[in-house]
Amino acid sequence: MFKKRQILFKTLILILVIGLLQLNILMAKETKTALVLSGGGARGFAHIGVIKALEEIGFYPDMVIGTSIGALIGALYASGHTSQQIESYIRNTKWRSLFSPQPYREIEFVSQKLTDLPELFSLKFDKNFNIIFPTNLLPAQQLQERIFQITVYPDYFSQENFDSLAIPFRAVATDLKTGKQVVLKKGNLAKTIAASSSFPIILAPVVMDTFLLVDGGLTNNVPCDVAVEMGATFIVAVDVTSKITSITRKVDLVSYFNQALNTLSYPTDTRNLYLADILIHPEIEEYSSADFNALDSLIDRGYRATLNYADELRLHADSSNWKPDYLLNAINKLNQTTIHSIKYSGNLVTRPYVIRRELLLKPGELWNSAYAKRSLKNLFSTGLFQSVYLSLDEYSANSAILNVEVEEDERAIFTFGARYDSEKKASAFIAAKYRNLFGAGIDNQISLVASDQIRKFEIDSRTTRILNTTFTGFISLYHKYEDIPMYNDGKRIGFGEFYRSGFEINAGVQIRRVGLTAVGLKLLHTEISDSLSIGNFMVKKDAYNTGSLLLRILVENTDDPDIPQRGRKNNILYEHSFSEDNLKQYDRISCESTVYETYRERHTFSTIINFGYLTSALSYYERFRLGGVNSLPGYHQDEFWGNLMLALGIGYRTPLTTGSYLCFQAMAGNVWNDFSDFNWQQMRIGARAGILIPTPLGPIAIDYGINFKNYGLFYLSVGHAF
Repeated sequence: MFKKRQILFKTLILILVIGLLQLNILMAKETKTALVLSGGGARGFAHIGVIKALEEIGFYPDMVIGTSIGALIGALYASGHTSQQIESYIRNTKWRSLFSPQPYREIEFVSQKLTDLPELFSLKFDKNFNIIFPTNLLPAQQLQERIFQITVYPDYFSQENFDSLAIPFRAVATDLKTGKQVVLKKGNLAKTIAASSSFPIILAPVVMDTFLLVDGGLTNNVPCDVAVEMGATFIVAVDVTSKITSITRKVDLVSYFNQALNTLSYPTDTRNLYLADILIHPEIEEYSSADFNALDSLIDRGYRATLNYADELRLHADSSNWKPDYLLNAINKLNQTTIHSIKYSGNLVTRPYVIRRELLLKPGELWNSAYAKRSLKNLFSTGLFQSVYLSLDEYSANSAILNVEVEEDERAIFTFGARYDSEKKASAFIAAKYRNLFGAGIDNQISLVASDQIRKFEIDSRTTRILNTTFTGFISLYHKYEDIPMYNDGKRIGFGEFYRSGFEINAGVQIRRVGLTAVGLKLLHTEISDSLSIGNFMVKKDAYNTGSLLLRILVENTDDPDIPQRGRKNNILYEHSFSEDNLKQYDRISCESTVYETYRERHTFSTIINFGYLTSALSYYERFRLGGVNSLPGYHQDEFWGNLMLALGIGYRTPLTTGSYLCFQAMAGNVWNDFSDFNWQQMRIGARAGILIPTPLGPIAIDYGINFKNYGLFYLSVGHAF
């Protein structure tokens, strides 16, 4: 009897255990887990460490929600990328270069760079000539293009439905029109992430449907409530937002600004934290939202912070949610897809052929991600658009429609620029532009440059490409006055004053965007106002007319106009002049070449070669000029004039501190009256050392040059060169 009771008792216990196990399994199936990733700029790299730890624990969420940087990391994770793949992508992204004020300059057409004046600020006008005030300091196109490279595959595979990603995903943005949050659950992934990450004033807002979207951190930086609305019952939230800290009364401007931002964002950072079942706070207080170089440390902090919750996370561990083949299937599908047709949207003025000629992707051809990336760059570098997006709609099992969405820039623009340097003194310009005439990409400009030494009024018109060809055209009408300091043995002896009025027309062929071969015609009237004695040379008052045939070969693919790290500038010009007076005919050839190379992202070397020869000079002012901080340091600007010029040099630049550079340059050069006078031993040697500081007003350069002839010069310049 006792044994029977024992057996019955054990049987009941076994049934109870089995029942509890079944109940736990049932409850586990009913539990919906969510991973919520906050905004926080570079601090969000800690999210990668969190995902790495979750993978090791075996916790794969049923949904992912992110804001700002959390939207980027979350979208990649939801698209099937592992933590290792996300880390590799972030590591290979040059974050600081993504926010360049002039992205893709290295592939802009050479003809675009010929007449561009470096503006200090600009005013844009709409079609009714109402002023459009700037909404942002930097373009977001380069960021969007970088995101597009990695999201285009899951984007197409899911047909822009975020519920069809490897893990259902949501991104949070803020609608500027209403000040309310917008939860994005479908659409172009790259555009969605750009919208969620677009910090106001710094980056341009993103237009989606009727919304004008900016950073989601303004309204919901840790969107746990979105997870609840999606049905989540167990929420893991990661908060990498900056916190309010104790500061002293004596506080610097940056700390003051950061504290003000943290105070303003505190309500949106904290209002949903109570909804999290596990709230992960990585210990990253010493890092700022701009510490993009602290990737390894931030990943490690996120990883270690997550392991503190390993036991609790294992209770909800479930690897059945993970789809390891999702990303590979997405890549294979798109790579086997043919482009059926191309649709354009947003081009209210621009003719379709202007867009089509910049696309490397063609109907009837297989999808090519490298071509898509270059097509985005080509379109944006035209200067006609504020933003460019590519997306795909499935047309059939193996074909798709390519959508090209552009946001046109305003056509009427007023620009202003200014500069000071110790040699040329103060100078400024104003310019009025009307771009994209007839929707054909024709740009027109009226400009006035004024300084103590130069005044120039110019009207010009250019087209980078004529119809679908690579032919280009440029026409210019100008009047220029120069009052140049003249030197003898390093001492100023007076000023050379003359006027020039000219008309110039050029036509050429663009070569791989960064090269140009052109022929042209120039008609010039020159008037010398006063006579002046310069050493053994007498400049006489005169007036004469000349015409010239021009042959020009240009290459320009430097990545920055002020502080280039890579690229080259080559300018070869041959000019044959003609005149009624045969004695006033001449031939001129000049060659200028500067090459930049950077090693280990810190050490930039440059080589300089300048050569020029003039068969005969109608006046002293036709001659080549040499001297100054960049052409022959230690001497005054344009101190030497001659029919034959040669200058060779090498430069070096390296970061001195954050936001400043140390620069060195050595040059050897001179001018002569003719080849018969040339003598290597007469080459003058000059060198300079200085500090270069990039600023919103343009670079500030402070240099000291020596010429090994018993004297040196200080040089100071503020602003962009023009």
